[in-house]
Amino acid sequence: MIWLPSTFYSAVAATLVEMFELVNTIRGAPAISFEFVARQADATTTPGISFHTRREPSQRMELLILLAMPGMQIPELVAALEEESRHAAPLIASAQRDGAIIAAHCGAGYFLADAGLLDRKRATISWWLKTDAQRRFPKVRWDASRVLIRDGRIYTCGGGFSGLELGKALLRDLGFAREERLVRKLLVLPPSRQIQTPYEFPLTDLLPSQEPFRDRLETLSRKQLGALDLTFLGAQLGLSPRTLARRFSDELHTTPGRWIQDRRLEAAKTLLESTKLGISEICYQVGYRDTASFSRLFNRVVGLPPGEYRRQSQ
Repeated sequence: MIWLPSTFYSAVAATLVEMFELVNTIRGAPAISFEFVARQADATTTPGISFHTRREPSQRMELLILLAMPGMQIPELVAALEEESRHAAPLIASAQRDGAIIAAHCGAGYFLADAGLLDRKRATISWWLKTDAQRRFPKVRWDASRVLIRDGRIYTCGGGFSGLELGKALLRDLGFAREERLVRKLLVLPPSRQIQTPYEFPLTDLLPSQEPFRDRLETLSRKQLGALDLTFLGAQLGLSPRTLARRFSDELHTTPGRWIQDRRLEAAKTLLESTKLGISEICYQVGYRDTASFSRLFNRVVGLPPGEYRRQSQ
């Protein structure tokens, strides 16, 4: 069963069913049946591609895959996810009663977190939602560096075409390992990816901003990254340390120290991707003084050591 929200990536939905149908073709018999479920009679993507759907499953569920809507405007996207979560909740409850495997793609991890299914479990989510997800669902052991995480009978994966990794993992775990190998070859699927951090970039690079506080901070970080600390920011913005910390908490949902660390690591990732500078030089350019400490921090936060990150991102 594949749940389609009010808008979704048509390519992900179509690729998943193509993979399942190829298994049937390879076996020469129907081994996997599938259908789309949505709250509307026919689900239509933003570009206008339509999928025939049912309002309710026609049979007992063994596997439920929840897709989520795309979007880069985080407040609007989160509001849409919260609305969609109310409609997906009965289907999730039904899948639980059926003892089904439940898989969430992209932001659909919100649906499972809302239902309490991810409490104290490891889970991932699309990288651009990780900060909001960590704040809203603190009981979940989020690791948004991963493309795919399986915890028991619950699967979560990151954004976009991490759905390919989800489809491949499901086929293997459902007992179709031989067919999955052939599906990969027939569809010329890319090698399996485990980490999604090489795909991250600041969304502020794309989106128009109406947040003066954030804009001033981003300008300072671009021009004087090495000088960033609490005293420097307070002086530049004319704010006391206490007021500065409150503004960070209220408007950015983080601390000044964490924000500075994130900016420096983002700059380091950009330099690793776009230059041939050595790790030590990059360390110094982004404001750190000890290469070993920088490398350990990078590995802990990003999920890969700097050299491996450079290899995977090029």
